[in-house]
Amino acid sequence: QFIIDELMAGQVAQVAQHKYGCRIIQRLVEQCHANQVQELVESLLKDTTGLSRHPYGTYVVQNILEHGLDEHRRWIVKVVAKDIRVLGAESHGCAVVSAALSYGTDADRLALAQILLREPGLLVFLASSRHGHIAVLRTLDLLVGKELEDARTRLQAEAESLRLSRYGRLVVDVVEQNDSKHQLWGVACRAGA
Repeated sequence: QFIIDELMAGQVAQVAQHKYGCRIIQRLVEQCHANQVQELVESLLKDTTGLSRHPYGTYVVQNILEHGLDEHRRWIVKVVAKDIRVLGAESHGCAVVSAALSYGTDADRLALAQILLREPGLLVFLASSRHGHIAVLRTLDLLVGKELEDARTRLQAEAESLRLSRYGRLVVDVVEQNDSKHQLWGVACRAGA
């Protein structure tokens, strides 16, 4: 508890953006009771977008998505949905988008996948990036029916350009195989998801 108290007395956001400080916060979120870290997490979530875009802060946000309370997950998913174009445009933000598509509630994950599909060109852009391709695979895993076919059609239309990148090739392979969800995760695991 004294560590949490010291962090709250200082600049907790700066600690979250430090090479080693982010790890301390992650372990606290994982190991401490939710009541102990609630104030700490809420303080961090005031700048969810900024932390998500930071090289070390991104790990804290992803960790909160994985180990935090449902209310914290919902807050992060809401921010990601609002700023999806900004977060999707860079590597660290893409990692948070992918985590939000993994750890949010089912309804939040589906809503986020649908928002990603509605953003012009974003699905194809993400498909060729390191963390973004995992967000695309998770999106394909969440969507059903017409939305899934729409996503597949968009990706197939850009297959030639996607094949020029390592990660784009993985996404195109999944889309072209038109296989089950198990195939999606097999490819994602091979890609290091």
